[in-house]
Amino acid sequence: MRTAAIVFEGGPLPADELQERIAQLRHAVTLDTVEKLQRAGLEVILATNHRDLAEAAHSLGARIFATEAAGFHFGRVLGQAVRESGADAVIYLSGAALPLMALEEIAWICRALAQGGPTVVVNNVQSADLVAWHPAAFLERVEPPENDNLLGWRLREAGMERVLIPHSAAIHFDLDTPTDYLILALSGRGGPRAQAALRMLAWPDDRLRAAADVLATDLPEVALIGRVGSAIMEYFNRNLPVRLRVLSEERGMKALGREARGEVRSLVGDLVTDLGPERFFERLGEICDAAFFDTRVLFANRGRRVSEWDRFHSDLGLADQIRDPFVHQFTRAAVNCRIPVVLGGHSVVAGGLWVLADRAIAARGGPAVP
Repeated sequence: MRTAAIVFEGGPLPADELQERIAQLRHAVTLDTVEKLQRAGLEVILATNHRDLAEAAHSLGARIFATEAAGFHFGRVLGQAVRESGADAVIYLSGAALPLMALEEIAWICRALAQGGPTVVVNNVQSADLVAWHPAAFLERVEPPENDNLLGWRLREAGMERVLIPHSAAIHFDLDTPTDYLILALSGRGGPRAQAALRMLAWPDDRLRAAADVLATDLPEVALIGRVGSAIMEYFNRNLPVRLRVLSEERGMKALGREARGEVRSLVGDLVTDLGPERFFERLGEICDAAFFDTRVLFANRGRRVSEWDRFHSDLGLADQIRDPFVHQFTRAAVNCRIPVVLGGHSVVAGGLWVLADRAIAARGGPAVP
């Protein structure tokens, strides 16, 4: 069976310094991933409109599928790339997805695809970052999805058996926000290009380091707020003496289209609005030793729209750079909270938190119980 890995990494060119830095980090991770997939024996196809990245990947031996930022439609472009690959099976992922995935996990995916009938393998039921399927031509049976969050669902609905990759930090951790890159840097893991790029960062990480250290202590009270799944809670319960206070809501809000339609409703968001950010974090600091806050649910509550600029500067705690008055006030209150509060996207209560849990387990003498 001939299996191709199709990696998507592109989009509009950076418009500001922060976007430029994140693009450099994503490109470094992408090239590390291309090399890793090749070591696993896969043919690698990079779909991109970024010329420098294409040239670097081509020099590593990857095939380049040129895309355009204007009028880009994920599903249609993926379908064309799959047809041109001629592969029997496909592993799709974005360039910044699963930077810690090991060769053994890639081999597991390939074995899963080779067994039985039509099969789709995903790393996450709600919102997959990696989707692999066999036979590759099965993609022709589904309506081309607008984004990769829907790809696994569409293939399953078309009749494929869905297989979930066993849980691990590597399988759940992907890179979307500045906080995710700070977690990768703190872990000391990842490919050589990524680590070299991470060493050039000058982003503040004191709150992250303090919160990560709390996880390794005895019986701390730790709040998890946002799209928290059961797998990370179970992993904590098996491996760390941590008392979790969990407020989980709006899982799958992107994949289900709730965010796009303005339908997100957040109890925490309403509490922050009613109490005010300062009183909310004052109360949170009275009952917890650290907090990990997936702010995207809060930011989308009741149809609110927050720019990437404001979201990312909130993640970094740089309140003075934020233009939205509410996000500015919220971020300032979080930074001034008496406990370390880690702000970010889904990963801070999912894959990124899993990476930090592994760090805490190692600090306590490990090993982890899967």
